[in-house]
Amino acid sequence: MQEECNHKPYCQSLKHSIESQHLVWTPGVHTRWVFHGTDAIEAIVNNPVAGFQPLASGTRGASLWGSGTYFARDAKYVGEGGFAKPGADGKLQCLLCLLATGMPALGDPNNHGVLPIRQGSHRYNSTVDSLSNTEIFVVQHPGAAYPAYVITFG
Repeated sequence: MQEECNHKPYCQSLKHSIESQHLVWTPGVHTRWVFHGTDAIEAIVNNPVAGFQPLASGTRGASLWGSGTYFARDAKYVGEGGFAKPGADGKLQCLLCLLATGMPALGDPNNHGVLPIRQGSHRYNSTVDSLSNTEIFVVQHPGAAYPAYVITFG
């Protein structure tokens, strides 16, 4: 349901935007599999309309790369960084998500919502910690992430 309500329409819009810039939409480049740790796993998974709420996201990382919802390339970052939260059985949990990153810009702690213009009237679609070796992705739109799996470990 969440895929149909939020993620799929957002991805279609993002794909159209990328292609209107005469670029080729490429899975693995404009979309990524990433990890997300939160104490709101149940709320994210069980509310298919709301899903992720970037404007309500916490500031645990002090918004180092701008405001929005943060995702990690590596599960280790989420697990060892204290972002994975215990489930009802006491084991740690995180989400494996399909994330539509589009064209990312280098993150900036002063970025609060609207991303910079990339080309003409087209804005960047997400921010990252590094353009050459990205470990952290930040999105501002709730439809950018689809929580595909809950991973339980520890």
